[in-house]
Amino acid sequence: MAPGPAPYSSRTSVMNSSGRNPMNYPSVPPHTSISAASRRPLQRQHRSMDGLGVLDAYKDSLDYDMMLQPSPPKPLHQPSYLPLEISTSQHHHPPHHHPTQFQRGQSLALSNPIPTQNAFWQHNNSMATTSVQDYDLMQPGISRIPTGTGSGLNIAREYEQLKVEYDTMMEKLNQTMNSIKTFWSPELKRERQMRRDEATRIAQLERMVQSGGGGGNDYGLGSSEALQLRMELRERDERIRQLTTALESGSGGMDGRIRELEDTIMRLQDLLTTKETQSMMASQDPSGRQAIENALRRIDEKQARIVELEEELMRQRMGRSNQPRDFTDKNLSGHEMATMRMKMDRSEVELAEKKQELFGCQTRMQTAEETANEMRGHLQLLKDQLTNREQHNTLLQGDVDALRQKLDSKNKQLEQKDERVAALERDLSSSKADVSDKGELIRQTEMKTSQLIGRVDSLETTVREKEQELDRAKIRLLSHPDVVKEKEMTEKIEQGERERQRLAEHIDQVRRNAEKDAMEQQKTYQNEMTQLKATIENLQKELSDRDILLESQNEKIGDMNRDLVQAKKRLDDAMVDKGTDELRRDVEGARNEVEKLLKMVHSLEKENLTLTAQCKQLKRDDTPRAGTTSAPSAPGTLTRSTSAQNNMHKRIEELEEALRESVSITAEREVHLSQQKHHLQQVSSQLNEARKEITELRRTKQNPSETGDRDQIIRAIETERRQHLEQLFQLKQEALLAAISEKDTHLALLEKSRGPRDEIETIRRHKDALIRKLKQENERRVLVSHPDPVISMNAMASVIPGAPLPAPVIPGTIGIPQHSQHPPQVDHDDADGIWA
Repeated sequence: MAPGPAPYSSRTSVMNSSGRNPMNYPSVPPHTSISAASRRPLQRQHRSMDGLGVLDAYKDSLDYDMMLQPSPPKPLHQPSYLPLEISTSQHHHPPHHHPTQFQRGQSLALSNPIPTQNAFWQHNNSMATTSVQDYDLMQPGISRIPTGTGSGLNIAREYEQLKVEYDTMMEKLNQTMNSIKTFWSPELKRERQMRRDEATRIAQLERMVQSGGGGGNDYGLGSSEALQLRMELRERDERIRQLTTALESGSGGMDGRIRELEDTIMRLQDLLTTKETQSMMASQDPSGRQAIENALRRIDEKQARIVELEEELMRQRMGRSNQPRDFTDKNLSGHEMATMRMKMDRSEVELAEKKQELFGCQTRMQTAEETANEMRGHLQLLKDQLTNREQHNTLLQGDVDALRQKLDSKNKQLEQKDERVAALERDLSSSKADVSDKGELIRQTEMKTSQLIGRVDSLETTVREKEQELDRAKIRLLSHPDVVKEKEMTEKIEQGERERQRLAEHIDQVRRNAEKDAMEQQKTYQNEMTQLKATIENLQKELSDRDILLESQNEKIGDMNRDLVQAKKRLDDAMVDKGTDELRRDVEGARNEVEKLLKMVHSLEKENLTLTAQCKQLKRDDTPRAGTTSAPSAPGTLTRSTSAQNNMHKRIEELEEALRESVSITAEREVHLSQQKHHLQQVSSQLNEARKEITELRRTKQNPSETGDRDQIIRAIETERRQHLEQLFQLKQEALLAAISEKDTHLALLEKSRGPRDEIETIRRHKDALIRKLKQENERRVLVSHPDPVISMNAMASVIPGAPLPAPVIPGTIGIPQHSQHPPQVDHDDADGIWA
């Protein structure tokens, strides 16, 4: 019997150009043998691989055509005794059917046969081959068998064969129905899950509308969700329309019900559009939220109604598929009509051979024309397969382009991440260089403080020598006959001694303050070192996070490579014909491009590994320099918020500015120390001059004739004393102004970086104390510079003993000194204090 259309074939009569049925499920090609269908496991493939089954079907159809070719000893009716194959496609298409749609043998397998079914098909194949052999033996012996009982036996044998074939055909159809039910059940579950997700989404939207405070945003969100629901309803309408067209040929009594469902869906869509317009109008007035809630509630009800209608449609369809065949129906199917027609032809041939041989020749002519028609149909099938193959090639090309675009985007992301890593490494190197510079500055300041201490000690020795010389001069002056002048000289010498003692105390206090300043500077530098180490550890954590992200990207790229390899294997299996050379060349070109991209990815991975090795090396170099072992930073989270990164960058910039300012402040401090050194040298030169003058006084004391010059010498000594005091006041004023400027810069830095409040308050108290001391020094300077000797002596007595020194300068808080701006202001108004 010739393979005819199977029942249930109307479900796949309407197909799209991609070779899929309306429910997006694959179907079985009619020329695919059961063994080939059992070899391919049931799996859900990518859309780009939907056309691969066309090539397999074409290969199987070639095998089938080889079987269709008539052999000399066998008759032309042999294909009618091949085993019936499972197919859900129509055998005869209407003339208006589009040529690009899948016809006979152009879709994938619909069911997944079980081992028992395979055994059943093998048994049927063996029975079919035996029946073909019997029929071949029967054909040439028609004229030799006697006309009596031989024809009756042949008719009985053909009847038995037809009965067996009819039974096997019915069993095959039942099995196909069962396989369709078993295959569609997971797809139905997926549809139900999609409906549940839609219901949860609508409920979430209602909650957002009810709980939202802002009106405009909620209305915009509701309109967007309404548009999305409208699109989903359109998709479901299209799906239901396709189902109705598929069920029109097989279920005539259900047409009215399906039309009613379509009408209800159209009405629901109209209601949805009206609700959308109402929601848009409600967004303009204050009562819009309540209207949106009512619209959403009605949409939910309509959605539930749609779900119920779809479930009812599915039940009707499943009931139609589960309905057993009505054997009492006397109407014959197309397949049965074809078999009965062939039997009638055979009986007529036998009668014509007994009566006249000419009628047999006419029947052979008819069979030859039928074979020609079949060959024409096969040529049309080949043309359709070629068109489908071209469509599959276009799909593959689109997939290759999409993969190429994905690889380009991944490469761009990797380049951006590498640039960020390089910037972070540059920041690390700059911060480490700043830390080393700070350490060198600390060592230099320690060396300078030690030198200053040595100089102060030398000045103390010179002061002691001067005191001894003054004691000797006092003894010599006491032995002079002029007692009044000697008493005056002794009083002046005592005053000078007291001044020297006060100077010695002042020098001691300066030395102690310098030591305190050095200790505080060391502490602040250590604090800054710890802060910089913390920033370096944070940067290293970010680097580890970036490494983890790059590893995940590499894993994704590996998965994509595996998918590409599988696609290549499938393409190699599919390209069997010699006419696919151009497709093979295109695929090889795409393969070369993918390999180039993979090489680029591997080179980027190598660069990333080298950068991580450099970071680890820098970390190992930094640990011995810091003197403490830092624990390895744990891998952070894969994603950091952009606000945290911005805060970190701002903090790094503030630290860099603070480092720059501290470097400039230390430079200014060095300049100030050099100025103090110059002043000390001037004082030492003045002390040498005083020694020379003392020696001259000794000489004049030995000569009594030179007593008249003593008054002049005493006045010169007083003027020198006033000059020394003036220089001392200037030094004090400069030191206080420098300390006040440093406090100002420290306060500015702390306020800018939002430091602790207690530290800011303490620095302000120190600054106020320094301002008060500067005012006191200005007042004492005015008193000392008074021409009255009594007032000047009282001022000296009040200035020298309790002369406070500037408060210790905190090392980490040194700012840019402003003392270059203060001295001219002090000259304008010395009596008003620091702000003069």
